[in-house]
Amino acid sequence: MARRFEHNAHEVSWTLRSLMAAGLLSICVVATAMSVSVNADRAEAVRETERAVAREAALVADLANYLASETAATRNALTEPRVKPAKPTSALFLLDDDPAQKLANFDFSTLAEARVDAAERTCLAQAIYYEARSEPRIGQVAVADVVLNRVASRLYPDTICDVVFQGSERRTGCQFSFTCDGSMDIRLNKRKWVASEDLAGAILAGLRAPVSRNATHYHADYVSPYWAPKMSPTATIGTHKFYRFPSRRIKEAAPAAM
Repeated sequence: MARRFEHNAHEVSWTLRSLMAAGLLSICVVATAMSVSVNADRAEAVRETERAVAREAALVADLANYLASETAATRNALTEPRVKPAKPTSALFLLDDDPAQKLANFDFSTLAEARVDAAERTCLAQAIYYEARSEPRIGQVAVADVVLNRVASRLYPDTICDVVFQGSERRTGCQFSFTCDGSMDIRLNKRKWVASEDLAGAILAGLRAPVSRNATHYHADYVSPYWAPKMSPTATIGTHKFYRFPSRRIKEAAPAAM
């Protein structure tokens, strides 16, 4: 009887040891698989970071090349400056012999054009300020580039202000979210607003770099708008991802909640 008990106890002990060994082996296998998965994820994250850095470097290189060419062109133009001849005294409005006739002949459309230019600059500055004031300068230039790309497109309005404020009269459907979400009611950061105005003026004066690569849409990298999969990505700059239409043959424009 005692021998049988000892034999059974020995079998139970061996079974327990076998089960424990199998359990430890399973744990080792699972741990190894998890380690491999984690390492793979880390490697992919590193590769994605390297790709992002490469894209950013390419964009910066594009901007640097553009600015270098513009600087060279300006330097060449300044070597032989063209100065407009001074107007004779008789041509001045205040000293004209017949100020009434001068007033009648004055082209007041030039004043209207000046007001339009000022309004366009303000609208572009608003887009830069509200959409990208915390972005690096290249990110601000990219947002302005999108606005101007839309102005040039047949799918969007023909002026900067009309592009920026498209759909703002509706509670939903505004193309640039700041025009209808109450952002414009918040007090401006004066320093950043002045910087946005200066940049808008420089861009409209000709200092424009196509860093968005013909993009007409963009969104922050922490959102996933429904229209993004239908578009062709062009660049990632700062916290914004930029897109263009996949084909020139477009039947209708996809709305862009920016």
